[in-house]
Amino acid sequence: MYFYTQSWLYPVFGFAVGWFTNFVALKVIFKPTDPVKICGSTIHGIFLKRQKEVSSTYARVVCVEIVHTKAMWDAILNGPKKSNFYAMLRAHTIVFTEKLVQGIKPFALVALGDDQFGELKECVANKVIERIPTIIDESYIYATEAMALEETIKERMKKLSSEEFESVLHPAFEEDEILLIMVGGVLGMIVGIIQLYTF
Repeated sequence: MYFYTQSWLYPVFGFAVGWFTNFVALKVIFKPTDPVKICGSTIHGIFLKRQKEVSSTYARVVCVEIVHTKAMWDAILNGPKKSNFYAMLRAHTIVFTEKLVQGIKPFALVALGDDQFGELKECVANKVIERIPTIIDESYIYATEAMALEETIKERMKKLSSEEFESVLHPAFEEDEILLIMVGGVLGMIVGIIQLYTF
């Protein structure tokens, strides 16, 4: 800077340094994918080198923020495919009711008749559908423990190869990589402008 007097150099160089710093920082998170020895030191992507710890944190975040039991049931009961679920539940309930009264079905048909027996099965199905949100609310803790989703994700991720592990994590960052790099450039430019007025 001592050899150039143009004021624009401070913000331009600041932007370049900030941009390059963030670019390198984001790259070293995932690169190199496999450990590389250079001058006696092992170079490996930061996240990949700590695969066990990252797997545990990733599994916890996913299960707490995204695919926890309540979110899954909310998607099933209120999502775009909810009519499919309720139709399937109705059909299975009617089949289950048929099996439940199989031993006394002849007597039920004589006592109620075909139409009323059919209405009875529909009534049972409607009651189950009506009660399902309450039943599900009471099953969250059990379902979470029974599925052991966090433990399963954690163990599976620990067993992934470096390439597979990188392909799972990297997409979460790729969408915002350019934005993060540009933020580094803008911050560097701001520092350059501040230097312009302080030196």
